[in-house]
Amino acid sequence: MKDASAWYVLIGEQKYGPYKYKKIIHLLQSKQLMDFNYVWAEHLKDWTPIYQLEEFSKQHLDYLLKKEPEYASTFISRQYKRVSVKIPVIGHNSTKFFAGEFVSISEGGGLCLLDSPNIEIGEHLKLHLELTTATQEKLTAEGIILRKNYSVQMLKNNSGLYYAVKFHEISSQLLEQIRVWSQAA
Repeated sequence: MKDASAWYVLIGEQKYGPYKYKKIIHLLQSKQLMDFNYVWAEHLKDWTPIYQLEEFSKQHLDYLLKKEPEYASTFISRQYKRVSVKIPVIGHNSTKFFAGEFVSISEGGGLCLLDSPNIEIGEHLKLHLELTTATQEKLTAEGIILRKNYSVQMLKNNSGLYYAVKFHEISSQLLEQIRVWSQAA
């Protein structure tokens, strides 16, 4: 069982641990660890970036949250309900334009797959969501990149990166649309 394993974290040249699996999840959830940090446990050959490990993949963490009640307290509750969507987005960071799509969204932010791997944590973005229906509504938001979600598959396929975006400004039209999606989900 993963929770019985001793996990170690490498940040710079400093090693920390041992930690239980649940603690590593909590450190990720609270952003004290990032996907690109290295970890090691007895079953691993070498220090490995977290994003390369199946036990920390979004799918596995979703499974734990839904199917393993003892892990529920490990996850941080969201302030706003997040809804799965597939909405094209264009935007810029004051120097470069990019395109992509939101794959989940809430009143507080969302997860975007963007075609640029060069957007950095802490950058401010201006975003315009494009619904497939013809509308004059301004579905816009401004936000900050909180983290990049790396995965081996994305890096191999050069398919862009997922970015967690926290909104600090959102148009009333977009806010209302997100509330409609949340109620329907």
